[in-house]
Amino acid sequence: MRSNIVLFASRNVKVFFRDRVAVVFSMFAALIVIALYFLFLGDMITDGYSKTLPDARIIIDSWAMAGLMAVVPVTATLGALGIMIQDKITGAARDFTISPMRTYEMVGGYVLGTFIIGMALSLLALAFAEVYIVSNGGSLLSAAQLAKVIGLILLSVLSASAVMFLLALFINSNNAYSTANSIVGTLIGFLTGVFIPIGVLPAAMGSVIKIIPASHSASLFRQVMMEKPMEATAGMSPDDLLKFELDMGVKYEFGNFTVTPELSILILVGVCAVFYMLAVLKLSKKHK
Repeated sequence: MRSNIVLFASRNVKVFFRDRVAVVFSMFAALIVIALYFLFLGDMITDGYSKTLPDARIIIDSWAMAGLMAVVPVTATLGALGIMIQDKITGAARDFTISPMRTYEMVGGYVLGTFIIGMALSLLALAFAEVYIVSNGGSLLSAAQLAKVIGLILLSVLSASAVMFLLALFINSNNAYSTANSIVGTLIGFLTGVFIPIGVLPAAMGSVIKIIPASHSASLFRQVMMEKPMEATAGMSPDDLLKFELDMGVKYEFGNFTVTPELSILILVGVCAVFYMLAVLKLSKKHK
């Protein structure tokens, strides 16, 4: 017999995917990224590097799709948590608490359902990214690179779901949820350096971006997905190459310290642990 957590998570996943509007809105920021890149961002950024960067279009395509991979876990998990928020608003959550299902099982079901939805939509985004890159002259990820990207999706969805779950605990109305969705959907493209490369932004704004968890996801995705296209830059000077990587958010630097992939992974793991602990504290105070 399946546990109540799995059964409740299954219910949440089915409810989410039955509501096509909710699915579209959870991917709205990602769709904006794609639309803006198709309309002008792709050409604008490529033109800026076409004279100095070999195979500029292929590299920039991979950069943009890697940024998309960092956006989707955030918007997808917030969209999935709309089910929990709606249950609170309608009183369904209160009904669940007086059923044989325990509170921790209900919470576990929301978290597991959010994770499943985040993974599903992120893998869908990965499939789109690969098709787009290949259709424009790029190469498919190798098996090793694909494994790394899937691992990064797992980590990104976990960290994003932790942050969004804590946020969702403070939302108790449709208006508040709509506002949160609008703010997150608008800002996430900027905070991951997809709409505007970090090197173009003022130093203060760049510093803020470097401490956002999703921006570290973006950096990690870029380092893997741009690995093969960046082989074309072998003839560039190390200084020019590093400047490009820093300007485009492939790598981050604090003073003279360059953030390593291991540190970015540690930051995402830490965010996941801290925000879930804060959520537990919030829930424990609520039920006292």
